[in-house]
Amino acid sequence: MDLKINPIINSLNGEIIAPGSKSYSHRAFIAASLAEGISIIKKPIDTGDVGITIDILRSLGVKIIKIDENSYIVEHTSESFKSIKKVLDCKNSGTTIRIFSALGLLIKDGVILAGEFLKRKRPILPLLEALSFLGGKYRLSEEGVHVKRTKNLCNKVKIPGDISSQFITALLIVCPLLKCKNADYIEIELTSPLVSVPYTKITIDVLNSFGIYIQEDYVKGKFYITNDQQYRPQSYKIPGDFSSSSFIIVAAVLSRKPSKVIIKNLNTQNFQGDKKIIEILTKMGANIQFDELRECISINGNLNKFKLKGLDIDCRDIPDLFPILSILGAFAEGKTTLYNASHLRNKESDRISIMARELTKMGVKIDEKSDKLTIFHSDKIKGIKISHENDHRIAMACCIAALYANSSSLIENVQIIGDSYPSFLDDLKNLGALIEII
Repeated sequence: MDLKINPIINSLNGEIIAPGSKSYSHRAFIAASLAEGISIIKKPIDTGDVGITIDILRSLGVKIIKIDENSYIVEHTSESFKSIKKVLDCKNSGTTIRIFSALGLLIKDGVILAGEFLKRKRPILPLLEALSFLGGKYRLSEEGVHVKRTKNLCNKVKIPGDISSQFITALLIVCPLLKCKNADYIEIELTSPLVSVPYTKITIDVLNSFGIYIQEDYVKGKFYITNDQQYRPQSYKIPGDFSSSSFIIVAAVLSRKPSKVIIKNLNTQNFQGDKKIIEILTKMGANIQFDELRECISINGNLNKFKLKGLDIDCRDIPDLFPILSILGAFAEGKTTLYNASHLRNKESDRISIMARELTKMGVKIDEKSDKLTIFHSDKIKGIKISHENDHRIAMACCIAALYANSSSLIENVQIIGDSYPSFLDDLKNLGALIEII
């Protein structure tokens, strides 16, 4: 499915509802599937990567039933996580393949996981090696990874923290359920500083809600998990997603004519790191108001009145904001530098190099380094054929830039955005964007 994006003639105006958080949805479905009994998950996202997680849970014997437009029943049955013969395709979902690699320790004969993730050689080996401290063994190739537990060990787990926080998330989810002969708790020690800390906090937040206790020490880089705990069934509401909403927020901010956009279903009383987009844009000069009581954000866009100033932005904990922040840099006066970003080269794509490439095609001056990207202000943005390399966040970010280009743009395989924001195109259209499927 291809999309033609025409430059905005007037402005963006209207109200939309933020989709459910992808990060919270992944974790809530998995936690609910590990609790013996029935849980209800409210307002999740259920497409893209989370849809992959749901499909695999069903393959593992978990009952997951959609009961209305916004709610699911999740039931752990007597057959859940018992044994699985078939290969489970995780596609390119890093969260899915990493968490289920760890959950393979719970399943008789383990699991065999495959997918585009492995063919792209995205990082997983440090996690697999860490599982050996817990009695795990693995076989890894581009075709698949087989993980199973051969010994009931609970030794101290040492693992790097600077590659992916999903390694830590996977361990935190499985460790409470492990039975051990040599210890009554498991210690996880990070051998390098943790990146994307908010995502680990999201994991612990969800696990706490489902009855799991974890003691964390972020200063020392250590986690302590009492083993042989039990997940408890829960009714759990997924918060709105700041990561997805950031694209619409920026689209409104970049309007060259007065615009007013309201995004509902957002609150800051959770651990999403990407709520930092509000702070960043406010520092840059945007006019944004947040109403915590009504759980909504109002953006008054008018780039001619509320001019943006370039910033130096630390991306260590906000990797999913990197693509849209790169676009912001092209419209901000002076220069914008996104630093502490080396781990972004191992996401769904090499986000640093691809954003540098696409912005250069648009006529933006770029300075790319191994761990940072500097974007210089551009007076004009060219319409281009966008190449997103199957990275949903790059696809959405480039769509926003294309709205303010001097000519039309084309993006192929636009359905990739469904990985995290299935209503993205409808929301843009409802706000006044001139986009069309061709």
